[in-house]
Amino acid sequence: MEKIRQVLLTALLAMAVRGQAPAPPAFEAAAIKINNSPACPCGISTYPARIKIINSTLKFCVQMAWDVKDFQVSGAAGWMDTEHYDIDAVAANPFTREESRKMMQALLADRFGMVVHSETQDRPGYVLVPSRNGARLPPPIEDPSVMFSRTPSGDRTLKATNLSMKRFAEALSTALGKIVIDQTGIEGQYDVSFQWTPDASEPRMSKSGEPLPPPPADTVPGPSIFTALQEKLGLRLESRKVPVEGIVIDHANRPSEN
Repeated sequence: MEKIRQVLLTALLAMAVRGQAPAPPAFEAAAIKINNSPACPCGISTYPARIKIINSTLKFCVQMAWDVKDFQVSGAAGWMDTEHYDIDAVAANPFTREESRKMMQALLADRFGMVVHSETQDRPGYVLVPSRNGARLPPPIEDPSVMFSRTPSGDRTLKATNLSMKRFAEALSTALGKIVIDQTGIEGQYDVSFQWTPDASEPRMSKSGEPLPPPPADTVPGPSIFTALQEKLGLRLESRKVPVEGIVIDHANRPSEN
C-alpha cells in the first residue's frame, strides 16, 4: 500500500510540474545610467545574450519593447521624452528577438515602475492603393531590406527590396510619421526605389544628420512623396481615419539605482 501511495504521489507531482507555466525570460543584470552628452549618437547594439541601448529616451525604449513606432506611443510626457539613458542588459542565455522584447518590457516595469496598456484609436493616416492606371512594380532581385537615405540637397530616397506591399506600407509609415495601411490587393514581393522632396513639416537634414539651410528661393523642388509614389510606382496614398493600435504609458518613475 505504501508503495502505491509513493507511485501516486510521484505521478501527481510530475503532473503539477508539467502544468506550471515556464518563467518568462528576463535579464540577469542591467545597468542604467543617464546620458547628458548631446553629441553622443543614439542607437541599439544587440548580441546573442546582451542588449546595449545608447543615449535613448524612455519613449524610444517603449517603441523597441513593444515594436511600435513613435506615433503609437502616448502618455510619454516631460522627462520620458527628453531625458536620455544608456542601458546595458545581460541575460544568462542567448535570446530571440521576440524574447528580447518581453525581457525589455519586464526591465522597464522593474526599474522604471512602468505601467502601460494597449489602446486602439482612429487617427489620421493613409491607405496605400493602386493608381487609376494600375501599379508599376518591378519584380524582386535581392533579399528583403529597407533603406532610407538623403541626397546632398536634402531630398530623401527610399530603397526597398523583395518586400510585400504590407511591409512597404510599414516603410512609408516610418517615412511619414503616420500609420499607412496596405489596401492595394497586390500579392508578392517587389523591389522599389523612389526619391522625393520633404514638405515644410519634415526637417531637411544632411547625410550626417545636420540641419540644412532652406533652399534658395528660385530652387525648383522635386516631387512630393505622394507625387513620386504615383509617377514612379503607380500607387497612391489616400488620407483617411484609420485604426491605430498603440501603447499608453499610465505611469513611470525615473529609474532605480543600479
